[in-house]
Amino acid sequence: MNKEELTQAYASLEFPKECSFSRNDWDILANFWYPIALVADIGDQPRKARLLDTDLVIARLGSGYVVSKDLCIHRGAPLSNGWVRDDCIVCPYHGYRFDVTGKCVLVPSHPEWKIPGKLRLQTVLHEERYGIIWVCLSGQPTNRIPVWEPEESDSVYRRFTLGPELWDCSAGRLIENFIDNAHFSFVHRSSFGQEGSATMGAEYDFSQDDYTMTMEFDYKATNPDDSPIANATELDRHMHRTLFLPFCTRTVISYPQEREHLIHFNIAPVSSRKSQLIAVFHRNFDHDVPIDQLCEWEKRIIYEDRAIVELQKPEEIPLDISSEVHAKADKASLALRNWMIGVGLRGEMTA
Repeated sequence: MNKEELTQAYASLEFPKECSFSRNDWDILANFWYPIALVADIGDQPRKARLLDTDLVIARLGSGYVVSKDLCIHRGAPLSNGWVRDDCIVCPYHGYRFDVTGKCVLVPSHPEWKIPGKLRLQTVLHEERYGIIWVCLSGQPTNRIPVWEPEESDSVYRRFTLGPELWDCSAGRLIENFIDNAHFSFVHRSSFGQEGSATMGAEYDFSQDDYTMTMEFDYKATNPDDSPIANATELDRHMHRTLFLPFCTRTVISYPQEREHLIHFNIAPVSSRKSQLIAVFHRNFDHDVPIDQLCEWEKRIIYEDRAIVELQKPEEIPLDISSEVHAKADKASLALRNWMIGVGLRGEMTA
């Protein structure tokens, strides 16, 4: 099966029977690419994932991957409870085997049976990029997978990851936090935030196109004694952030002496009130600092965000623009809300 035939074989998954999104919002959100798993976490056994209230299974089959609805069409058993054998995913109920295209290639109880074409997995459009499995439930993505260059191809950058983690908040609230600069001086006052720099986070250059929004500004940070950032009690930093719509960011933090620290936040809406976060970091300095120390520092900062975002009410971003007050510093989040309205989202919750 060539690439074109394989693409045509991908299913457009149906609206889940038990769904926390409205039908309108689910249909729109299903058209986007989402990061659902780290490649490094896909081992010898099928792995379960959940996206937009849809249960999925991911399996490494030979040199490729299969991503499908976590359901054997024969009798509805979860394939994530199965196993991999001979480059096929095996259903745990009757041993039916499915290859990387989703086709059933063996029915153990009837090995000579001419297997009907209908007996195949409900496969999902997927792509492996940057060590992450990305999927689109509709099979017709209307956004783009983020671009991570040059950090992914330049060996001067050291990479480490945090997650996947499940957060008790909507993807909208979470991504809005990660494009909000005015909270640095307060939410992160115990890590890098400096209250005297509050106006610096409010003044930033902003632009957008059909797929991205960009923000750029300077911020004077501070670091406590236990920070792993080398030889600094106070740091001038230049920040350049790209939001890859709808729920991924790439932030380049530039320090003096050409040091760069990059943060990629990759969010997938598990349900209307639960999100999965995969954070990927790159640094071209501090190579002598153990990865676990750097990761603990990043986790400390991110969990300061978590402590606020998981308490926000309402859980969904209000798409009635007049229902919340907007200051000058909120132009990025206001643009995000207007984009969400423009693509037809209503911010409804049915759970």
